Amino acid sequence: MRITYVTASTDLWGGIAVVFQHLEILAEAGHDAFLTTPAAKPDWYPLKVPIYPIQNLDPIHIPHADIIVATSWTTIKPVVESKRGIPVHLCQGYEGDCKELHLHKAAIDEVYSNKIPKFTVSPHLDEFLIERFDAQTYYIGQMVNRNIFYPSQGRRNEKKTSPFRILVVGPFEADCKNIPATLRGVILAKKRLEVPLKLIRASQFPLSDEEQTIIKPDAYHFHVPYHEMGKIYRGADLFISMSKEAEGFGLPALEAMASGVPTILSSIPSYTNFDETRNHSLFVKTSDPESLANAIVEIFNNRTLKEKLVHQGLIVADKFTKKNVLNRLNSSFESILYRDKLE
Repeated sequence: MRITYVTASTDLWGGIAVVFQHLEILAEAGHDAFLTTPAAKPDWYPLKVPIYPIQNLDPIHIPHADIIVATSWTTIKPVVESKRGIPVHLCQGYEGDCKELHLHKAAIDEVYSNKIPKFTVSPHLDEFLIERFDAQTYYIGQMVNRNIFYPSQGRRNEKKTSPFRILVVGPFEADCKNIPATLRGVILAKKRLEVPLKLIRASQFPLSDEEQTIIKPDAYHFHVPYHEMGKIYRGADLFISMSKEAEGFGLPALEAMASGVPTILSSIPSYTNFDETRNHSLFVKTSDPESLANAIVEIFNNRTLKEKLVHQGLIVADKFTKKNVLNRLNSSFESILYRDKLE
């Protein structure tokens, strides 16, 4: 099967990495899979499939394929209008909920209303798309690269005198990541802990003056190549994400779990849907620094709780496999092709 995914960008984002992973596992399975984009070859991810370069996202530039996958709201219209193959929309989060895109909400809703199949990475997106747009959805899920994200061998020194390393991943500038509230919770916890707290940050963007006015990180990782992120996770004692409900999935949280790191997460659908037992993380309110600070202190003081979260996190992460994603992709593509023939 000839399959292409269309992106507007190849910049460092979790959603772009997911696109690359889909293409690679499809190619490994024998499909003619390739990326179509007007952007340059990524410098942060060693992409193993061909790139079909296009001038821009005009429909006339989209290549022929059996399946053409739009990967963001800006790519849906050109993919549909190209009529070069069966259009599919990979939805990793509804962009209309992003504060930065509120001015484009009408345009986003218009393209989402196209009656084309939609792939989703989280069950709550299926529910939303069916209710809001009467969409035909296929749950694909996510995968964790276990060659990169795995636990440290042996246990690190957990003496009370060692720094307690907290990792927060994501751009300060993205409203849905809710980094300011997270940093304020870390500040409150820092005042209560009996050992030094080390704040580690990782982002696509350089450290901003605005972020530093809240708290200056002890370590800041900028534009980290994909294959180096596992080492950063394993260097942490705790991972925190206070993302808002606009978060489509929150892959860094799952990568942290796979790396053997306990997590504190906001109680939003994407995170609670990782597992129905909901015991894989300590959940807190989305924008409550006080609640976050209490959770940080609780994990620090309760070694049993910390070990339980590590154990449950690894169990949950083990469900998000390459095999499962590939099986769902193959099944979905076959179903879509079959329905197209019937129509």
